[in-house]
Amino acid sequence: MVKVKVCGISNLADALKSVEFGADALGFNFYPLSPRYVAPEEARKILLALPEDICKVALFVNESRARVKAVLDACRGPAGTLFTALQFHGDEDGAYCQGWDLKVIKAFRVKSRESLAAMEGFPADLYLVDSWAPGYGGSGSRFPWKWLQGLASSRLILAGGLDPGNVAAAVAEVRPYAVDVCTGVEAKPGVKEHAKIKEFIRAAKAAG
Repeated sequence: MVKVKVCGISNLADALKSVEFGADALGFNFYPLSPRYVAPEEARKILLALPEDICKVALFVNESRARVKAVLDACRGPAGTLFTALQFHGDEDGAYCQGWDLKVIKAFRVKSRESLAAMEGFPADLYLVDSWAPGYGGSGSRFPWKWLQGLASSRLILAGGLDPGNVAAAVAEVRPYAVDVCTGVEAKPGVKEHAKIKEFIRAAKAAG
């Protein structure tokens, strides 16, 4: 069954409702220029209230390794960092994405079919494909899913313009490992609409 990641979590209510409705992973955005940015100390409070079996993803954009480590240290529990994975959503190269203790998700912003060539052989555990837009992430727009034909879907996270109305078709066409939603379930940037989260997860799981 397809996994569902709800990204841009910035408050406890949205996190708990996402878990209640069946989300497999939650994303926390540490890119300071994003309207979905969450401070490490606030993220830690949310993380401590979540079940251990939920995948918790820390998202960074073109950040120094030192700051990534500082955020992970600030979000620690008794057994170490509370995060499960790292998501690098900027222009990070292969060397940067290696040497971390957590699983690495590398985002690729798709402007054309040719731009997907950058994924080939890239050292990451999972590849997230998102729509290209000025800036980084949260555009709410989609790209043609047919561009993904021929790619191994077992390591693919599909993002970019997904919402409750189109996620079933996306899963049926692409058969990704997971889908990622942010803008498509928001009431406003950084605040989720809980009914949309529920419907998105229901539709994705039914299709997958």
